[in-house]
Amino acid sequence: MWDSQGGVPGTGDYPLHYNTVYAIELNTTVEIKQWKKDIRIMLEEDGFYGENGFRYIDGRQEKIKIVNPNAY
Repeated sequence: MWDSQGGVPGTGDYPLHYNTVYAIELNTTVEIKQWKKDIRIMLEEDGFYGENGFRYIDGRQEKIKIVNPNAY
């Protein structure tokens, strides 16, 4: 739980099991100086873990969409 790291009981570790789909949830925070604040950027990728290892279900996101800074 990205927004509740202090209140999750236990270590948060969970073993991976073969033939199971997982949501890989990533996030980072960056400062936008023009906006004078931090912005959180989140990404979720779906992956499959099987006897041959891990693979992304629908491919891995490799590009980002740039927000036009002149649009605001």
